[in-house]
Amino acid sequence: PSNELYNGERQIVKTLTSDPIKLYTRIPENFDALKARAEQLLFGAQEEARKTDLLDKMKQKTQMPWLPTKGFEQLALEAFQRGVWEDLGNGYLTRKPKPKTTEVIISEDNAPDDAGTVRLKIATVNAGNSPRIHYQEDGEVSEKSPVLNEDSLATNALRVQFLAVDPTGKNITGPPQTWQNRLVIRNRFDETSRTVELFVAPKGTIRYTLDGSEARNGAEYSDPIQLTGEETTVYVFTECDGIEEKRKFTFDKSGATEVRIIPDKPATLSSPSPKRLDNSAKTYEGLKIAGEKNIEFEQVTLMVGSAPRVVHLSLGEMKINAEFIEAELAHLQTLLPPEAPVVLSFKKLHTPTGYDLEQFAGSLGIEIKNGEVEQ
Repeated sequence: PSNELYNGERQIVKTLTSDPIKLYTRIPENFDALKARAEQLLFGAQEEARKTDLLDKMKQKTQMPWLPTKGFEQLALEAFQRGVWEDLGNGYLTRKPKPKTTEVIISEDNAPDDAGTVRLKIATVNAGNSPRIHYQEDGEVSEKSPVLNEDSLATNALRVQFLAVDPTGKNITGPPQTWQNRLVIRNRFDETSRTVELFVAPKGTIRYTLDGSEARNGAEYSDPIQLTGEETTVYVFTECDGIEEKRKFTFDKSGATEVRIIPDKPATLSSPSPKRLDNSAKTYEGLKIAGEKNIEFEQVTLMVGSAPRVVHLSLGEMKINAEFIEAELAHLQTLLPPEAPVVLSFKKLHTPTGYDLEQFAGSLGIEIKNGEVEQ
């Protein structure tokens, strides 16, 4: 004899779930049969029905298999996940979901580098488990275009079109999605000869002025620009195939030992190569100062740990405050030992005043070069 106390409720459930089954508690395992009965008895001839009506019929139709509490919700959720039913969002469910339209989701893994190259991350919606993604650089995409074999693409094209195809044919092929690059303007200043070279990537024509007038209407750049010995601002405009960009670069007068920064005007530090806070102490000190002074970073890269256990986080052309970076850093550090090194780099820094920029750079040993500050 068993020492286990008799449990009437458990015995009833055991009886109902034994062959022949009357109460179906394992909905995924019995999904096909339950779905067929629900469509026959609850939906009937209707393709769409109000959810509350279906629940009412559950109580009325004695031929409908018994389900546990919230059993119909479990059955419906399983059907949604398998794509055989759909919640229309208005209180109605349908047993014949309409075909969806495929879509490509494009995100940038990094801002354009000095060559104008961006690594794009590509995902699809409504294109099945093995989607086919076609792409075309600087042209119109079609199903004859190259197929993307990975979930990323490094490109310096001005535009890239993507097309997602569901190989099963279940979903309709949607319209192409177009990603557009940005033009990157850089300069190289020779302090000895006081000449400035201008560059644009991926490509484009460059115009400039030295008198503050609209650079769009300025002289076309072809050779290095000769500056005088006085402080000079070069206003630059570039364009290619309908994409435009503007920058201005200020160069101190000849012989100046420091870059001139106006203390009471907002300032943006924009560097062609990343400025680095190259250890944990500098990173945390930089974030502390940035938080106190409401300084924002842009084109940020965080590297935490060392090989082989290292985590990279890249953020593109978006303004990020210190609080956000600290929160992300705290999350990343849960994956690594407490002593894991931290390096923060950025290409742009936005400060409320020039004085704040000088204090930030001075405290952390960041060199500010000619042409890197805009005010």
